[in-house]
Amino acid sequence: MKWMLIVTVILGLILFFAFQPSKPVLSTNRLPVLFVHGYLGSERSLGTMIKRFEQNGWGKKIAVCEVQEDGTLHWKMFNMAKGDELPLVQVIFKDASNSVEQQAKWLNEVVKQVKKETNKNEVYLVGHSMGGLASTAAVLYEKTPVEKLVTLGSPMKGLEYKQLMKHYPNARNFQQSKGAQDLQYGSKALQTLEKYGRNLTIPVFSGAGDIGDGTDQVVTIESAYGLQDVTSTIEVMTFPVSHSALHESKEVDRAVYEFLLEESVSS
Repeated sequence: MKWMLIVTVILGLILFFAFQPSKPVLSTNRLPVLFVHGYLGSERSLGTMIKRFEQNGWGKKIAVCEVQEDGTLHWKMFNMAKGDELPLVQVIFKDASNSVEQQAKWLNEVVKQVKKETNKNEVYLVGHSMGGLASTAAVLYEKTPVEKLVTLGSPMKGLEYKQLMKHYPNARNFQQSKGAQDLQYGSKALQTLEKYGRNLTIPVFSGAGDIGDGTDQVVTIESAYGLQDVTSTIEVMTFPVSHSALHESKEVDRAVYEFLLEESVSS
């Protein structure tokens, strides 16, 4: 009877562990890609770009991280990426008008958690507009471990806020915000970013929009290509689209994807 009891216990343990639901492991052959929206952006800002990456079979959305106004991180976790799929993470700032420096600090905390969950040592950052400034600042100020950086329509040399309000009327309600001050030509934040920019050694891709007048309606090509003045490890490309359309363009999608995979080294 004793041996029957032992056999029963062993079989029970085998069945117990065999049918336990496994915790998703967010590990693939590729580094995670974090998508960072711009000034006053939201989940809609880069959501469709991520969806197209999935539809093309380039990646899998594994998580959304909402950064609350106090810096608390709220996560929504999804299925793991597999094989050569890029693990895609959407970052959303609930306070989307805060300073470049503050958003860089928040972004650094997000990256720490992504590294832990995916067991990778580095990430890729893709930032649209002010998201590109925050991503660049994270690399330079916070020493965030980033292998490649993508900026799309990011005003590295600033923009004219009146022009921003013309095309994005909601910006009128945030003229006194820290973000509004940082975005404008000659701001202290942009001067500091340029000063530290000479320490930028990772590969960078900067995309600019051009509707035919040398701007994407809001950001000039010169401003979008501002990192050219401080680093030689940069590729630039102009697309015939407006500011918001930079994250709604299949041509931009393809350029970003190819840049991320070009001589990519996984951790």
